[in-house]
Parts: sequence; structure tokens; C-alpha cells
Amino acid sequence: MSEYADSVDVDTKLKFNDVLAILKRVFVYVWPVKGLFLIKFVLMLGSLIPIVVAPWPIKILVDHVILAQPLEESTVRFPPFIQPFVDLMITASPETLLIATVLFLLLLLVTFGAGLDDRMTLAFLAQGQDTATQSENMTSAGWSRAGGIWGLSDLLCNIRLVQRVTNGLRTHLFQRLMRLPMRVLDDHRIGDGVYRTMYDAPSVQGVCFDLTLMPTISILGALATVYVMHYSFGTIIPELVWLALATLPLSLAFTVPLSDTSRRASQASRGAGSSTTSHIEQNMSNIAAVQSHGRQEDDSFADASEDSFRQFRRVVAVNIAIEITSTLALGIVALWVFLLVTDRIIVGELSPGDFLVVFGLFGAIAGTSMTLGRLWVDLQGNVAGVRRVLFYIDLPNDHTRKGIPAPNVITKGIEFEKVDLIYPDGREALSEVSFEAPVGQTVALVGPTGAGKTSLAYMIPGFINPTRGRVMLDGEDIGAMDIEGLRNMTTYVFQEHYLLADTIANNIRLGKPDATDEEIRNVAEASGAAEFIERLPDGYQTVLGRDGGKLSVGQKQRLSIARGLMRDTPILILDEPTAALDPDTERALISALNAVKQNRIIFVIAHRLSTISSADQILFMEDGRIVEQGSHSELMDADGRYAHFVNLQRT
Repeated sequence: MSEYADSVDVDTKLKFNDVLAILKRVFVYVWPVKGLFLIKFVLMLGSLIPIVVAPWPIKILVDHVILAQPLEESTVRFPPFIQPFVDLMITASPETLLIATVLFLLLLLVTFGAGLDDRMTLAFLAQGQDTATQSENMTSAGWSRAGGIWGLSDLLCNIRLVQRVTNGLRTHLFQRLMRLPMRVLDDHRIGDGVYRTMYDAPSVQGVCFDLTLMPTISILGALATVYVMHYSFGTIIPELVWLALATLPLSLAFTVPLSDTSRRASQASRGAGSSTTSHIEQNMSNIAAVQSHGRQEDDSFADASEDSFRQFRRVVAVNIAIEITSTLALGIVALWVFLLVTDRIIVGELSPGDFLVVFGLFGAIAGTSMTLGRLWVDLQGNVAGVRRVLFYIDLPNDHTRKGIPAPNVITKGIEFEKVDLIYPDGREALSEVSFEAPVGQTVALVGPTGAGKTSLAYMIPGFINPTRGRVMLDGEDIGAMDIEGLRNMTTYVFQEHYLLADTIANNIRLGKPDATDEEIRNVAEASGAAEFIERLPDGYQTVLGRDGGKLSVGQKQRLSIARGLMRDTPILILDEPTAALDPDTERALISALNAVKQNRIIFVIAHRLSTISSADQILFMEDGRIVEQGSHSELMDADGRYAHFVNLQRT
């Protein structure tokens, strides 16, 4: 089991081949937004313009305005994109040259911003020092290498692109989580699912862009800068180009060895954050129990939260180590360049303005080298998040099972043929279960706690599958049926009352979104819910609290039954439907069920004799077996295990 008590995703280690496999898969989420992706590429390409252009007007101001050197006496060649401006100003006075150059810089500033800020233009919200808030922030954050009008356009395009890509993966993950088999969901921590959907999914945009836009634009920018450097300074300082090119392998040498450490740190940080989210979900979902044992849970959450921050500090420590080592290495090269340039200035081969140009260009190349050097390392943290998302996307999913179409109506019934069920932990839940349930019958599943009643009922809609034997629907094995079609013809009203924090009407409509108000009132009356609903000030428009917190247990139960009746499916399964109902409401419900059972099969899991006795067929279960079956009167006359159970209920 993993360090953070995850009983489903227990193998979190990633090898190099695993990373490559993940990288190949994520681009499917970029394809739907390929148009935005192309626009972003063009905008990023344009953001390279100020990097190679901006140092030259500054050189002109220093050398040919302040120092008043004639333009034609420049010791270096101006690059082709600046030469037309130089040719135009070749005979201009210093005052005219000053005005023209300042206007040129203002044009660059308005269009592209300063263009020399290695931190880029960012649009981040306030964030904490943990993976969760920083990952969530990335879903609506934007960045650009440029400023000004161009940078703003780049920024807005980036935000839109990031949101679309992240939403694609986030939605896909949520759909898969909602269709996981019951066995998996029983072992799955809800808080972990929330964390993966909200905080791990945004990692996909980092992977997509770090593999495409960032290296492509960085390499193109480096090549353009090296070309300019070679064109203007190659004959004066030939070593300059080679020193600039050396920054890339040097940066990689100090960053790539830390990539595995970075990936493990990010994985641990996400696991700890997921554990913290699970603590919140578990405690809020069981608030009554927590308040009666509050201090212990407070300490438990505090420990989980502290561990989350502790693991994130490891991520920060790795990043600091990378920054220090790569900066020191590049600093040594920068010192070498400084000495070369200053020597040439002293002997008159270069001018003071050339110093600014060289270090502007070298700084751009060094920044690119650090970006590329960090790219593989930064990728590891994002890959760790994407792996956690793809894990659940790849789990076997109920709705991926295709088969023969399920019937729209039932003409014969349901039959269990020697069904066994053994859970993965070796526990035997059902053994040799065989019975028939014809159309038009109400079948009651009766027996002590742990007898296997719920396990049997779960097999009918395919929530779980038999280990051995078959469950037949109109003579066809439901294991060979299309699972979505099977679920569409089955309604399961669980013993636990799952209500949404929405209006009563919308809760009832859950299984039939287009239901009319009249249909809602009809099922509410049939379930006995209309009585209390109509007494509420807002009636059917009353908004329920969390999990129906405004209602009593009995009211929740009646509302859940009304929602089940609304679906009007051929198979209806009710788990303890009358446990919290008063006698009059119970009789009304049983009467309503008897009235609608002609073209359907109704399964009822119950303990109350008044509910059981009205069933057409009773299956009495013990230890995963059907030990007796028949009507109430038949089983009472037999004076067996069922009769003994009933007599205990009466006493």
C-alpha cells in the first residue's frame, strides 16, 4: 500500500519509458484546440523580435548620440533588420537621431513591452506554497515572453488555450470516475478523486506546452540570437559564439541529473495533498461523528496538512538546487564573456554600446539555455500529476463494456443460475444462488445482516459481476449485454439517501430531466412525499441543504423513492424502502408499488414484516445462500428459518 493509504493507486513509481509513454498520450487533448495552439505559436514567435532588436537602439543611443560617434564608423556590423534604420539616419544630426531612436524604442515598448524581462509577463492569482493551489492556479493563468499589445494578446490566448486543454482532461477524468465499478469506488477515497480532478488535471497543459511550444520557440530564439551575434561580432570575438552555444549543454549537465528527484518530490507532494483533501471530505461528510470526537480529528487533519507542506518544501528545495547550480555554471561563462568584451573595448575594437548589445544577446541565449535545461526537470512535476489522472482514466470502466442491446421491456423475467460471488479479499458473499423472478412480481430479499442481500441486488444492474454462474434477463446473460442499456432499464434506490443540494423538484427529476411538474407531483404522492413537500413554504422549489440536511430521515427516504419511481424503468430495486416510514405511508407506498408492477419486476430488500408479507416471492438468505423461498404464507406454514426470523421480529 502506498504511503498515503491509497488502496487503488499503489504503484506510483515512474520509469523513463513510462514518462515517454505519458508524453505521447497527452497530445490528444491539444488536438481539439489546434487553432488556438497555432495562434499561440505565432504569438510566441513574434515575442522573439524585441529580444534581438531592442539592444541595437540602445547601442545607437550610447555610441552615436551620447558619445557622438558617426554611424558609419561603427566597429561592428548592424544586423540586416536594423541596417535600413541606420541607412536612413546615416546623415542625421545627433538631435534627429535621438528623436528617431527614442520613437523606435517607444514603438517597440508599446508593441512588445520592454522585451528583456526574463521572468516574462505573468497573470497569476494569489497562491499558497503547496501543489494544490499552484496547480489550480495554472488553469486560469497566462504568460508571455513579451509585454505591450503583443504580450497582452499572447497572454489572453494562453489563458484560453490552457483552460480549454485542462477542461478537456478534467472532464474526461470526471466522466471516467463517475463510471468506475462499485468495487473500485468502495476502495476509492472521494477526496483523492477531487484532488486529481481539480489539482492534477491542470498538469496536462504544462506537459503539452513544455514539449512543443517552449523548446521550439526557445531553440528558434537561440538560433536567431546566435546568428545576430555571429553576424555582428563573429570576426571580432569568434569565441563569443562558442561560449554562447556552450551554455545549453552546461545547463543540461547541471539540471537533468535532478529530474528523477524532482519527479519523486512532486509525486509525494501530490500524494500528501490528496491525503489532506481526503481528510476534509471524510470529516465534512461525517460531521456528527467528528464533532463527538473532534480533537482527535483536528490533530489528524493538522498532521496531514503539515505533511502536505513538508512534501512541497522538498519540491521547492529541488528547484532551489537547480537554480543555484545552473546559475553558478552560467555565471562562470558570463564572467568569461565579460572579460573578453571589456578587453576589446579597452583596445578600441568594441564600443561601450557594444557591451550592452553583447550582454543583451548573451543574456537571451543564457536564459534560453536555462529554460531548456529546466524543461525536462519541470516536465517531471507535471508528468507526476498527469500520471495520477491517466491512472483512473485507464481503469476498467463499466461503460466501456459493449455487448448485445438490453431489451426496452421485459417479457419473461430475471433468473439467477448457480451464482457465486467471491470478493478480491477472498470473502465469499454469495454461493449457489438460483431463483426466477417473473415479470409482474415483487420479490423480497430477506435475511440477517451480512446475508448477501445487497450483493445479490447489485448484480442485477451489473454493479458487480458473478465469480461463477450467470444472471439472465429474458434468457440472455446480462454479462454479455451493453452495460449502459442495462443501467437505463434499472432503477436502484439505495438504503443511503443520496440527495443533491438543489430543489426538491430537481432532485426528483434526476432520473428524468424532462419530467413535467404533474409527473413530479404524481410520484411524490405515490411515495408519500407530497404530504410534507406541500407543507414547506417553497414547496417543490425548496432548496435542500447538503445531502438533504433540511429533511428528516423518513422524508429523505420518501423523496428517494419518488425519484426512483420517476425513472419508470422495467426493473426497480428498493433497499429498505419503508424503514423510516410510518404505517400509513408504508401502506400507501406498497399499494402504489402493487399498482405499477404489472410490466416490471420489483426487488425489495426489507426487514419489516408489513413490507415483506405483501411480496409475491420471498427469498430468505443466510451466509450468502438462499435457504428458503416462497410466499409469506408458504414460508410461515413451513415453519423454517423464515418463520423463526419473523417470530423474532414480532417479539
